[in-house]
Amino acid sequence: MVFPVSFGWIQLLLLVLGIGALVLLVTAVFKARKVGWRVLAGRGTGAVGLVLVAVVILWITTLLQTFLGLTGEIKAAHVIVKPVAGQEHMMDVDLLLYGDKDHDEQHMTYQVEGDMWVLQANIVELEPWVNAMGFHSGYKVTRVYGQRMDGIATKQNQIFLNGGDGDFFKDMKDQTWYTKPFVRSAYGNAVIATPGTYDVYISRDAIKTRPA
Repeated sequence: MVFPVSFGWIQLLLLVLGIGALVLLVTAVFKARKVGWRVLAGRGTGAVGLVLVAVVILWITTLLQTFLGLTGEIKAAHVIVKPVAGQEHMMDVDLLLYGDKDHDEQHMTYQVEGDMWVLQANIVELEPWVNAMGFHSGYKVTRVYGQRMDGIATKQNQIFLNGGDGDFFKDMKDQTWYTKPFVRSAYGNAVIATPGTYDVYISRDAIKTRPA
């Protein structure tokens, strides 16, 4: 299972803004405790203004970081699928699974029965506030197989990737997935498409694909 972390200059800037806002807020509160809010307001000091500025900065920072966390995507795979010449309901699937610092890149080719290809993944959806901190939801690409457009079941078994997903679904069956306070849900998710060349992405809560 991969849990990518997105912490770049944007997150650093937002962190600095958030710390600055907290410093402003604490400064204003300490100043108010010394002479009182009414006295400060009566004197026309900037304490109340500091509090308002701090609250606005924190609000904007939270919105921006939440937006970045919820809209971020990870490119997980590149897929090239072609029908097999002279063979009905058969496809050649060229699959490239991208790696990271802990996982090697994998390049595989399969012959898959069907008219549409399916790539399945395990998704561990994190709570939005965890995404807002720069942590991407976890994923693991686990299966590739085919489907026929006429709805007839294929006779080919599904192909396991990355060691399969048996442990993942066993944990789900045994209810050992802890959904509080970091994990919102855990489930299997799949993308289905016709032959072509595609990039596959993992969003906060799903696997998706786009023509490359």
